[in-house]
Amino acid sequence: MKRYLAVFISTVLSAGVSAAEVGKDGSRVKLKLGGRIDAQIFTDTYQSKAKNSGIFYYFPLAPEYNPNGEDINRENSMRFGVANSRLHLTATASDVLGAEAGGYIETDFMGTGDNLGVLRLRHAYVSLTWKRSRLLIGQTNNLSVPEEVFPNTVAHGCGTPLNPMSRIPQIRYSQQLGDLVRLTAAVGMYAGKEGEAQAYGMVPDFALRLSVGGAKTKVSFSGAVKSIRPRNLTADSMRTTRRMAAFNASVFALHTFRGGHKLTAFAMWGQDLSTLNMLGGYGPRLREVEAGDPDYGYTATQTIAMWIGFETKIMKGWQPGILTGWTKNLGSGKAIDLAQASIPDKGIDWYYRLSPRLWYHCKQLSFGLEYMYSLASWGRAFDDHYRPTERYANSQNHRVTLLARFKF
Repeated sequence: MKRYLAVFISTVLSAGVSAAEVGKDGSRVKLKLGGRIDAQIFTDTYQSKAKNSGIFYYFPLAPEYNPNGEDINRENSMRFGVANSRLHLTATASDVLGAEAGGYIETDFMGTGDNLGVLRLRHAYVSLTWKRSRLLIGQTNNLSVPEEVFPNTVAHGCGTPLNPMSRIPQIRYSQQLGDLVRLTAAVGMYAGKEGEAQAYGMVPDFALRLSVGGAKTKVSFSGAVKSIRPRNLTADSMRTTRRMAAFNASVFALHTFRGGHKLTAFAMWGQDLSTLNMLGGYGPRLREVEAGDPDYGYTATQTIAMWIGFETKIMKGWQPGILTGWTKNLGSGKAIDLAQASIPDKGIDWYYRLSPRLWYHCKQLSFGLEYMYSLASWGRAFDDHYRPTERYANSQNHRVTLLARFKF
């Protein structure tokens, strides 16, 4: 792996040295290397769900008590991480099919799970950009991700799980309708377990976004639908084609005040939002399971999430900001069999976060300090609509992150 990493870095650096290359047909391809180096230290006061050795934070775990009645998850920790450092390469060529053609590839070192230091593909796509439209083919952010208002947090994750985070292979087309209106549509496929269920279902994710406004003030409305086939065979090895459809809808807005300060907000309702790194999932319909039907159907759980953020303009290098938000499990419309449900974070009912931050920027170098307060409510017992009937005491975590970043 070290050899492959060295070859990749050498190739990217070699490409970045040349500003342009001449193709066989005389066209010129411009190459630009970029990226960032992140080094961060962070402390926690409570055991939490977090990936990549704690870098990617979600929420505090449910309390867990020993025979003496002590909550064993109440534990302090300190970690240091650099794996979310990134490299990207941009290639552009003019007058291709009457458009500017482009290619973009980005990687970081987050690996999978806690296997840090291994290259991970983030973005890889080609694009054609005309005067009023754009076609993109490849892997990039899910259209349900509000990338135009990403919270500028110091901690990695941009507010997940309050904010969706997902990158999928897709075909995306955007069309400018007048000066202030833009319509974007995308079809895409997920990865992982639900991606396999989508692959056998032969139906991609369909998403649509309508954006109104300009650079200073904008409102966007998005919606998406997916269809998955969770099983190919029943328990008695009979073929099944039962599907489950899931929908989501969201809105985000931004407004930049005259002084340059920015206010952003986001809200989403959706079914089975687990593929967006948010709360949610699905399960077999309880009525059909109890009736002994081996070819049972499925029902998704519903989730609501919202956040609001504010940050000032950069003032003599300083830039304070704040993010606060809340997400809530709304249960399922129909009764589900919780014993067989596919809910990645089964048990959490709601989560709240408050995180003030302070950045200091000096040319390509930035330092960030952020305090994150997290409060979560976990259910001890649930009814058959996945609504808590008993709860644990709320669990809370205090995270402090100090980050040094160099962009190039």
